[in-house]
Amino acid sequence: MEYDPYTNYKDSFLKSGFIGPLPLMAKEQALFLARHLTSLPNQQRVWDKALAVTDPLAYRVASDPELVRILRDLIGDDIILWGASIVVRQPGETHPWHCDMESSAPDGGFVSVWVGLLNTQKESSLRLIRGSHAYGVTVQELTAREQILRNDRRDEIALRLANSRKAGAEIVQPETGNGEAIIFDGRIWHGSDNSLSDKPRVSLLLQYARADITIRVPDFANLEWPFRFLEDVRPPVLAVAGDSERNANHVVPPPSLRLERQIQPSAHLIDTNLRCEDGTAYASTPCFLGHTDNLDYLECHYSVLMPGNSPHPPHAHLDEEILVVMNGSAELIVPSSTSDADPSTFSVSAGSAIYYPSYQFHTIRNGSSEPVLYAMLRWKSPAISAAKQLTPQLLQSSWVQKKNYSGPIAMTTFLEGATAFLGKLHAHITRIQPGGSYEAHRDSHDVAIFLIQGRIGILDKSIVAPAVVFLPAGCLHDMRAAGPEPAKYLVWEFHKTVPRPLADHVHHSSIAFDDQRSAYAER
Repeated sequence: MEYDPYTNYKDSFLKSGFIGPLPLMAKEQALFLARHLTSLPNQQRVWDKALAVTDPLAYRVASDPELVRILRDLIGDDIILWGASIVVRQPGETHPWHCDMESSAPDGGFVSVWVGLLNTQKESSLRLIRGSHAYGVTVQELTAREQILRNDRRDEIALRLANSRKAGAEIVQPETGNGEAIIFDGRIWHGSDNSLSDKPRVSLLLQYARADITIRVPDFANLEWPFRFLEDVRPPVLAVAGDSERNANHVVPPPSLRLERQIQPSAHLIDTNLRCEDGTAYASTPCFLGHTDNLDYLECHYSVLMPGNSPHPPHAHLDEEILVVMNGSAELIVPSSTSDADPSTFSVSAGSAIYYPSYQFHTIRNGSSEPVLYAMLRWKSPAISAAKQLTPQLLQSSWVQKKNYSGPIAMTTFLEGATAFLGKLHAHITRIQPGGSYEAHRDSHDVAIFLIQGRIGILDKSIVAPAVVFLPAGCLHDMRAAGPEPAKYLVWEFHKTVPRPLADHVHHSSIAFDDQRSAYAER
């Protein structure tokens, strides 16, 4: 079905019981979301369908304004999100024909959104029987009457039973791809069969209802008819449109990454004499932690790493990250996975920096005979910003030693592009000759400055390298070289997260992870 953001899908939905596939997100965003959701640690939830109650990314997808607009056309203005779950089907795994127990009541008022995230194609997509939402009975009830067990609900049996309700029944398996969604009535007969021989299929199931309907948790120990429900459990639900009818359900606030404290302008001097004692491998000193107008979560610290040590094995996490070597020498280890026996290894010194996107495996190791000092910035957001995202980016330190540049101020860009959580991440090198300066101004983006060499005047302070300066968006600031030698520093700009609306497949340019980009930054 061709997607039109202004179409009213209600007639098609009422007739067939489903619409789609519709493009919900770009393929790259779907793959990112699959990696994130399958990496989440096991959490104590009321039930397995409470994912959106605890995960801000899942909630943001489920509350997408264009998706909600379609849902309002289908079931009315007051809508709750009562279920969100990640579904992984292994190669050859079949999910028998069924109706979802929670939404199978004959009066309706339920809509589910099945989103393909990874290895989604026709052979692994959802399968539905067109019009079965109007039969007034679940497939479980009909098979129970004939004593047909759950695992025996094959296609021929489902079709025979469907034709007994209305002649001409057919099984539909839409050709769905990663990032595309099938929106279906909660009563429809459906199942799936991942017929791919070697790939698991990952999907996200989002389940909605009219806000006046009370949601009940099934007794999953009994998957056959008659359905049983837990009378003493009120599952948490989220309001996504209109009046949430708080008396009908346990409505909870949406999850958030936003930290309470707002980060203020600040400068942080790094003590080059910092050492660890008593055999400790490394120690960290916090600089700032909180939110800005552009980011819900931003944290900065610097660490000292003693010779022969690494702070942790290679790991990956949701946060995007920047590491800047402030003093000494180290090795940056960038594996492709936990099992990578030959990871990329880069020897770096003061002035080197690397950007790690979300879920990039990485660590640092001090193979030298002296301590190394490095600073780190980590951030995340509830919205997946870019359709196509920056890959890891490395800047080597040779720019610090470079002398043949002209003018009082020289700037060289070495990185720019959209990331998972930023509309744009920009980085450049600046060199200011003694006496050089620029006038006071305000930026609409957050700015982090890593001073590698020299002394600068900023925020009415005289700051000597190595140091970290943070300027949140809107902060009035100027800059001058305040010492007898040039000031050399690395600037990172954090431009606001730009949530991509439904079906917006705009692709942003990315920069390859290679030595050519580092060489460009050194020119």
